[in-house]
Amino acid sequence: MANVFVSSPEQRIRLGYLPADEDTTLWKIAVHSDPFGPPRWLATFDNSTPTELVTAFTTALAHDYAQGHDTYLYGSTGRDRGFQPLIDAGWRTDKGPHLSVSVTPDGPAEMNHVRGTLDHQAELSGYQYRWSASGGRHGYRSSWHATFTTHTPRA
Repeated sequence: MANVFVSSPEQRIRLGYLPADEDTTLWKIAVHSDPFGPPRWLATFDNSTPTELVTAFTTALAHDYAQGHDTYLYGSTGRDRGFQPLIDAGWRTDKGPHLSVSVTPDGPAEMNHVRGTLDHQAELSGYQYRWSASGGRHGYRSSWHATFTTHTPRA
């Protein structure tokens, strides 16, 4: 199994499927405002992330891209914008001064949001992230992890 890379025609969206890499990241999705510049935002999914979650994310991205607007690029960057759909679905949310956490009613998944200033370069290199999602019904062995940088659109 080798790594596979695909991109949109103008190189603004790039997706990497990375089974041959050393770490556990299986999918990296980067969106660029300038095809020759650094990514505006980055999303990663590890090798245990359910395929349905990656499919839902890439389908929403493809839908936004096909609309011909820049919503896939800029989206909303409002504070805690990602929690409202979770709250509406009955997730329990605790908003702290530096970290907010939302957990499913039955506990197998959670979403975290880091507040404050993050270094954009550190986010793009994978050392920091604004949002993270994780889950696993049977503890560590079944756990999965996904990360999203600051400018990742909500939908």
